[in-house]
Amino acid sequence: MNKAVFFDRDGVILELPKGNEAYGFIYKKEDVVIVDGVREALHALKGRGYLNVIITNQPVIARGIVSYEDVVELHEFINRKLGGLIDRFYFCPHHPETHPDVPERALKYRTVCGCRKPAPGMIIKAAKDLNINLKKSWMLGDMVTDIAAGEAAGCKTIMIESLANSRVPKSGNAFKNDVKPTSKAQNALDAVRYILEK
Repeated sequence: MNKAVFFDRDGVILELPKGNEAYGFIYKKEDVVIVDGVREALHALKGRGYLNVIITNQPVIARGIVSYEDVVELHEFINRKLGGLIDRFYFCPHHPETHPDVPERALKYRTVCGCRKPAPGMIIKAAKDLNINLKKSWMLGDMVTDIAAGEAAGCKTIMIESLANSRVPKSGNAFKNDVKPTSKAQNALDAVRYILEK
């Protein structure tokens, strides 16, 4: 079986939007800025036999800001910038809240699901798709929902320090507020160094 490191996207792999770090989502190519050290981290993991997998909530789809296909295209663009070091992207397009101003095309994504973090659905799907041993794998994220998802899937976890840590998650999915990461790190590169030392 394979081993993997699962990464949250915004705030871990990508810099959060300037001026809106605590709440912003990246959905435009011109806003894509790779966090310093990420390429080095991903390359190091590949060299040690890990799969690099992105696990990200993308409620911008359910809000009608972008389409599902737009996010797929953005991920292809991101992976090109990363030299193809990401093995697979998984994203949740759903959001449990309903609003009257949501475009018709987005209404089908306004639902409670099993993939939106803190639910572990995306990680479990990745494990099935890519033959991953979750007990030998890690989830890296900058929000409690990332850590809760990794823990629920059976991974070890690392909390990345970020302005997003202050975000209060609002979700239709219940999760434990007392989740404790396996470790903490300043950024993805520090987290990967910790993983490889272990």
